Amino acid sequence: MEGNVGESLERSFGGAATRMTTLAFYQKLAGQTRITTRAAAQLTGVSIPAASMALRRLAADGMSIALKKGTWLLGTSSPKPGALVTAAADPYVAYLSGWSALRLHDRIQQIPQTQFAVTLGRPAELEMPGGRVSLHRIRPELFGGYVFDPRVEGFVASPEKALFDLAYLSAMNRSSVSGSLPETNLKGMRWKELQTWLRRIPTPRVRAAVERVLRAIRERHAETVD
Repeated sequence: MEGNVGESLERSFGGAATRMTTLAFYQKLAGQTRITTRAAAQLTGVSIPAASMALRRLAADGMSIALKKGTWLLGTSSPKPGALVTAAADPYVAYLSGWSALRLHDRIQQIPQTQFAVTLGRPAELEMPGGRVSLHRIRPELFGGYVFDPRVEGFVASPEKALFDLAYLSAMNRSSVSGSLPETNLKGMRWKELQTWLRRIPTPRVRAAVERVLRAIRERHAETVD
């Protein structure tokens, strides 16, 4: 990194406003984890093109990762799942759910190959540095049941909400979502919480369909149910 951090941004863009080394640029962003090019420019006092070049230089030296166009992860570590889904769904909020959340809660042993997330934005399948993200959209009245988890640097659904989201998306015939789970531990699952989410579904037909999927999951893993 020594060959790049001392290089002045002024050399590429000229002018006093961009007279800063890449190292100084990085130091001015101390404390930031995920940042946009525009925000980096504002924090460091350089132009957006200069900030973009500095972030690309940092990426070349392993000090930043381009999560998607205009959004960067700072630091040398690989992006955590929560940071990935947050960047993928931006500007909407998103939380890990389904198989990803169940794995984090030690409910399933199988490691998901794709990070399963729920959002109010558009559904999407995205290949990002650090892994693949699958974004699933649900109705606003069903969006919730998550907390911030520092282990993944993002929001994670409770076990009950993760199970509900899977059942709901499966009942809605979303092609990429199945209500079938691998070996699953349902011990201690708060079924009353699941009933609370069911009551939020405004359409009786959909509510009944989701309830059928949940009942099938419970019966399939009956040996682990309290």
